[in-house]
Amino acid sequence: MQVIDRSIKVLARQYPETFIKLVLGKDTGWEYQTLENPEINIPEKRLDFVYEIEQNDNKYLLHLEFQLRHEKEVPGRIFKYSAYLTESYGLPVIPVVIYLEKRNYRRLPDAYIVEVNNKVVSSFTYQVIKLWDYEQDIAGGKLKELAPLLVLLKDNRDVALLEYTRKLILEEKDIKRRADSLSVAISVAERYFDREILLNIFREEFKMLLKESSFVQEWYNEGLQKGLRDGMEKGLEEGLEKGLEKGLEKGLEKGLEKGRIEALRDSILEVLEERFGVLRSGIGKKLEEIDDSAALKSLFKMSLKVNSLEEFEKILDQV
Repeated sequence: MQVIDRSIKVLARQYPETFIKLVLGKDTGWEYQTLENPEINIPEKRLDFVYEIEQNDNKYLLHLEFQLRHEKEVPGRIFKYSAYLTESYGLPVIPVVIYLEKRNYRRLPDAYIVEVNNKVVSSFTYQVIKLWDYEQDIAGGKLKELAPLLVLLKDNRDVALLEYTRKLILEEKDIKRRADSLSVAISVAERYFDREILLNIFREEFKMLLKESSFVQEWYNEGLQKGLRDGMEKGLEEGLEKGLEKGLEKGLEKGLEKGRIEALRDSILEVLEERFGVLRSGIGKKLEEIDDSAALKSLFKMSLKVNSLEEFEKILDQV
């Protein structure tokens, strides 16, 4: 989820108007500013994204939490976050949970409820958005700024969808926004497509991504320096171009490998949840500590074979 989480935050920072429109409907004169790295009084906890919005001299905090899949802790978490945000900033909070990947949920909770003797004694509600409900608006251009996420919203994911996503993104006139959106699209699509397919479809944009995308710059800092430096040392345009392309491919490979590992972790959790119901949080934490894709592939196979959650936990403890 870390790669997806980072990708979504790039879009939320680039396109605040689009996310506000998604949550609050048509533009009704909202003014806004992004609260960078909003922190609340919970140790080492930062929220996904918060906008301060204003209309007719009334100010609110619009708090967006992004979920790839539902977790049972979500209602309580949103309740706590809203309370701490209100205390920290002294403003009323509009809490929203945006579910990203299309799944066949019977029902998604939209409230944190306390019951005593089967009687509801307290209820805190929040807005729930299933992003796949807006797939036609995104693909049709009404919310085209969210095009990098289209691959999450479809049942059938193919190369044609990637090419259409690329087409929508290239309509963005601002070069930095376009570069960041392309980077997000590649990062998200890696959950479903091989690296070679992505490199082939987005090859023409590689050099632009390296130069303009703030998202790719993070990959650059993690592993692109050598490829770029080798090209620049040659002092020739040809050498520079080769260095840029080589460096970018190395960075993309590293970034995509991270995404592949996260996808394996997610797949293991999905299988276990489908077979055995709600999972204990400790399993997810242990999987987060494993960065070896081969080990995760083996665990994925075991998740399909074990007879109980306890059996899987014993295997996991031995990795």
